Amino acid sequence: MGAAGIDSLVAAASAGRKILLLFDFDGTLSPIAFRPEEARLPTSTRQILSELAAAGCQLGVISSRSLVDLQGRIDIPGVWLAGSGGLELWIEGGPAGEQRMVAGARIIAAHARFVAHAIDCLPDAWLEEKPLGLTIHHRGACPSTVTAVRQLAGMLQARATDVRVTVCSLGVEISPFPEVHKGTAVAKFIAAVGDAHPGLLYAGNDLNDAEAMAEVARRGGWVIAVGDDAHLAHHQVSTPSDLGELLVTLGLALIRNATSRRPPRSLR
Repeated sequence: MGAAGIDSLVAAASAGRKILLLFDFDGTLSPIAFRPEEARLPTSTRQILSELAAAGCQLGVISSRSLVDLQGRIDIPGVWLAGSGGLELWIEGGPAGEQRMVAGARIIAAHARFVAHAIDCLPDAWLEEKPLGLTIHHRGACPSTVTAVRQLAGMLQARATDVRVTVCSLGVEISPFPEVHKGTAVAKFIAAVGDAHPGLLYAGNDLNDAEAMAEVARRGGWVIAVGDDAHLAHHQVSTPSDLGELLVTLGLALIRNATSRRPPRSLR
């Protein structure tokens, strides 16, 4: 299926359509770290992404991390960013999209104390507080802690109508405005790229990527799962390193296609 996805993007480029390549960060571009602050974009992946951008692809990274955090970890000119699960957008070198940051911060602050108190007695669970989101981490926790965290998530989903609660493989994410998610960020990136039907790819690794994957699939794009969870994916790779190798193959195919379409020098 990988070859078919690459062929579809090359065909889109041959037809003169824009190419929009979108990625989650943690577990997709960067290997999962035990602590979020330890995650780094590998040098080899940074080089691959830079080469794809130079080849004319528009790149975007969509993450639950705050926009400021994401900017510091990507730092590749021209890459569009969506932080806080799609609430904070950075397009064409400037902020865009949602204007409800103050209200969102208040919503998160209103839930932070309750959540912190609820997990205080749970061993190996801890709360990450972000300007526009909360994440309850249980990486490496015992099964009973994981069960308790997921029960808390269910209770929040039932009682809180002003937040979005997403149960992921290594934690629970809580964000303001349930109607805003990675799928809405995908739609805004497509609108901004200036092509209603671009060649489209999304790579993600967890349940918080489901809306983005669904949006890309709905628009005829190529969906890649990184890791064991292949929900909604057309193609699956095992690790971020394997994704990097696939992107190298894509980049070479796009370059070969662009070169073959150039007229001979004598005809220019």
